[in-house]
Order: sequence, then structure tokens, then C-alpha cells
Amino acid sequence: MPRPPYVAPSRVDPVVATASRVIGGPLGRHARIGARGLGAVAAGLMALAGVMLALGVFQKGHCVVKGWANPDQFWRACYSDLPVLHVTTGLADRQLPYAGTGSDQPLLSGLVMWLLARITPQAGTGVGAQQWIFALWAALALLLVATAVLAGIALLPHDPWHLAHLAASPVLVVLALISTDLVGVALVMWAWWAWTRERPALAGVLLGLAFLVRPFPLVFLLAMVLVALRDGRTRAAATAVVAAMLGALALYVPALLFIGDGVLAAPRGWWAAGPGYGAPALLPQLFGLTVPAPVTTGIALAGWVLALAIGAWFALRSFGRPDTVQVAAVMLLVVALTAKSLSVQSGLWLLPLLALSGLRWRDHLIWAGAEIIHFEATWLHIGFGSDAGKGLPPETYGLAILLRLSGWAWVLGMVWLTPSRGKRPPEPAPRHTAGGGGAEISQQAPNQQTLTQPTP
Repeated sequence: MPRPPYVAPSRVDPVVATASRVIGGPLGRHARIGARGLGAVAAGLMALAGVMLALGVFQKGHCVVKGWANPDQFWRACYSDLPVLHVTTGLADRQLPYAGTGSDQPLLSGLVMWLLARITPQAGTGVGAQQWIFALWAALALLLVATAVLAGIALLPHDPWHLAHLAASPVLVVLALISTDLVGVALVMWAWWAWTRERPALAGVLLGLAFLVRPFPLVFLLAMVLVALRDGRTRAAATAVVAAMLGALALYVPALLFIGDGVLAAPRGWWAAGPGYGAPALLPQLFGLTVPAPVTTGIALAGWVLALAIGAWFALRSFGRPDTVQVAAVMLLVVALTAKSLSVQSGLWLLPLLALSGLRWRDHLIWAGAEIIHFEATWLHIGFGSDAGKGLPPETYGLAILLRLSGWAWVLGMVWLTPSRGKRPPEPAPRHTAGGGGAEISQQAPNQQTLTQPTP
């Protein structure tokens, strides 16, 4: 097991060094951090995640006290899918959300909400029931972030503090409690761990399940497959793809048989819907132009094909031999720029890439600032329909979308330019004498390995 000292962020990152003044300043050069091993580091990161999620509960405090009702939940920026869907679907009666009028939630998201509805002490549509659902999700969100951090520490045992990009990201405060996307983020982190441990079947199954939360895990799967093909690991690539399909079908087919075609509401709704919040496809509509839904659907599908082509070129043809994290960053940016909808919580899916790359906190905070501005702008724009005097007009919201996309382009570009953190730093080389002549021979450190090359 790796032992301390580990890389101290306050020694190598100027932003962290400045922020550390709150608790006494950067770590001294003779100090040893993590003397109790990776367990102490994991506990520290989980404590940071707890602080971020506690701030998230505080940020949504108005709705926690008063309930999630229109239009206050938009003016107060405290909207959350979980309590809202709980009172507007069959979840209030502890039924599946696809019963009755149905829900357009992805399958795994809907099942998680149903499990929370089953264990909540209070059913119904009252404020108390909403509070219980929100509290249960907040507790589960902390557990999910903790499991994701553990997966990241297993991936980066020699630089575990870099997982603060996941555990202490400011975007957790505003995004983590909106939806069940953290379920998929945790699955992605463990899939990445399985992939680096030469377990492509497990990695594929986990990514297939994560795909039932949002489509973004498909980007990570394709990046893994492309880099594996470049490295001659054709069998592992094929295994991961087949396992991902089987993992998704193993949950989707029984749900379709026992629940009914209500579980198809999400893909059907996506196919028929027009441009959604946060996406570049919405910009023409915001400035007075109408774009038919089939056009935005075609652009989105073409974007996935383009992302695959660009990812294949970078992985197979470029000279830099980028790793999986870098290829995934480029592909994710292409998918985002051509998406027909890019909800506010979509930013959570960048966190695995930021945590596994060599990103600096300056770049993280630039992106987080743009993400938070768009978060606030979205709710103000939705509220514009009920009170134009208080809400954000369409043209101004369009500028917020452009700012957010600029933040995505910046941070994912920095991930592309920065090698992954999954490298073991060189250890001090032992010295020995050769042939009794007194000449010292320094033994070279072993070759570094990236995340895309499993440890033998």
C-alpha cells in the first residue's frame, strides 16, 4: 500500500496555497501529511464533501422550510427534482414514478426515487413528505460522493488529495441535490477503477448502468475503447462494449416487462422535444428564431458521431498518445456543444475528468464560476414567464449559456493539455557499489504508467 508523504496541494497549487491561509497557511516543507495512510486522507476528503453538501442544503433552505412550490422555488434557486417529482407522480403513494401520468425520468433515476419513496417515514404530498425525501437524498448523496472518492483514491494512491476536485468542488453546493446524477457519477468512478484493474466486463456493466441515468457515460466508454484499440487491447475493448449493453439491458428489459412502456418516456420525450435549457441549440430560439425539433435531434445525433470521429482521430492518429481522460474530455466537449439539452446538473459529469486529470484549481474555479452563474440564470429565466419584471429575459439568458459553454471549453481544454494524475512519482533510487571498485550506480525509477495502462 502506498505510504506518505503524498503530494500536498498547498505546496504545488497557488490557489490552494492562498486558500490555506484560513487554516494557517501552506504546509511546511518538513511536515508529513497523511501519516496514518490513505484512510486518513479519505476521511479528510469525505469531510470536505460533507461540508459542500451541507452548504447545498443551506442553499436550498427556503424550499426545505416552505416546500417546493412555484414560483418561489425558481426565485430562490432551490428547485430539486426529487421532492417535486415525489408530489407530482405516483411516488407520493410509494408507487413507481412511471405509473399513472408517468414521468420522463431515466430508468435508474426513477428507480432510485422509488426506493427513497419506499423508505421515507412519511408519504403523501405535504411539506413533511418533501422534507423527508430531500433529507434522504442528501444523505445518499454524501454516501455516493464518498464511494466515488474511494474509487478515485484507489486510482490515484500516490496523489489522493487531487480527489478534492470531486469532493470539494463548489458546483456540488448548487448541483448535487437537484437530481440523482451522483448515482451515475459514482458508477463512472468505479468503472474507471475496474478498467485500470483489467476488469473490462465489470467496467462495461457499471457504465451501462450509469447510462440509464444520463447518456454521458457513453463518452467515457467510447474513450476507453478507442485508447484500448490503439494499445492493442481489442479483446478488452470488445468485452467492455458487450458488457455495457448487457448491463443496461439487464435492468431495462425486466423493467419494460413488469412496469410497462412508461419506462420509455425518457427516450421518447428526448426524441420529440425541442431545444432545452443550457444547450447551444436553444440560442436561436432565445433570439427569436424557431428551430424545429427534428433539426435539433439530428444535430445532437450528428454530434455523437462527430465526437466519436474526433475521439478516434486523437486516440489513433495523433502523435501525443493521449490517455483515456484526455480523449474523453475532447469527446464530451463535442457532445455538449451539439446537445439539444444541457441541464444545470450536467456539470456534475465533468467532475470525474477533473479529479483524474492534472488540473489546477485555478482552472477548476473558472469553470465552477461560469457553472454557478448559469445555474442562477436558468431559474431566473424560468421565472421570467411568471414575472417579467423580476426574471431574466431570453437574450440575457443566452449570454449565460455562452458563458457556461466557454467555461466547459476552458476546463476541458485544460484537461486535454494536462496529463492524467494516474502516474506513480519516481521513488528515491537505491545506491550500491559494483564489483568492489567503489563506483556508485544509481538505479533508474520504473517507467511511469498512466490510467489507460493497467498495472500488471
